[in-house]
Amino acid sequence: MCLYMPEIGIIGEKSFFFEKLLQSTEKNFQFLDPGVLGSPFLPKFNMIIIPTGFANPQYSKILPSLKACKSKISDFVKQGGILTIFGPLVPEHNYEWLSLTIKYIEDCKSTELIPNSYHFSSNLVDMPIAECDGYLEIGDDFETVLNDSQGRPILVKGHFGKGTIIATTIHEFPSVDYLCRAAEKGNPTKIG
Repeated sequence: MCLYMPEIGIIGEKSFFFEKLLQSTEKNFQFLDPGVLGSPFLPKFNMIIIPTGFANPQYSKILPSLKACKSKISDFVKQGGILTIFGPLVPEHNYEWLSLTIKYIEDCKSTELIPNSYHFSSNLVDMPIAECDGYLEIGDDFETVLNDSQGRPILVKGHFGKGTIIATTIHEFPSVDYLCRAAEKGNPTKIG
């Protein structure tokens, strides 16, 4: 008997564009309805993606589920999962559902991506200029990987337990290279 074990989970509704991108990674993936987060019946994932607009009710209904599953999300990362979070698309957001301190400020623009440190997440997009929907203010728990042209963090990483939280305001689909590397670096871990 062969069991289907997804490596990548995407919290939110199925999207044609995300589905086509994920198919090109040749990694197993699953879209997760926010209502099932924390269910003991979910499979293990190496990486979970929280797409752009997660805190804006015009685009998504997942924020209440993220808040309700704070400890499950924390356990997922602590046990070795990779959590990739895109911009919330609201004026400000404090990520109170995360275990590490970070704040988002909306400021939509096209910007040059300025490397601050090397990490595999610097390959999130494979272009020198990208659309961003804001910037991040970070605590000591995070390290800046990419800045915008004004020197503000737009891609950061924070280690928590055995895993990593990667937060970004880059408003582009992630590269296949990034998705593959993140899925390979994460440990198969439950979010339920």
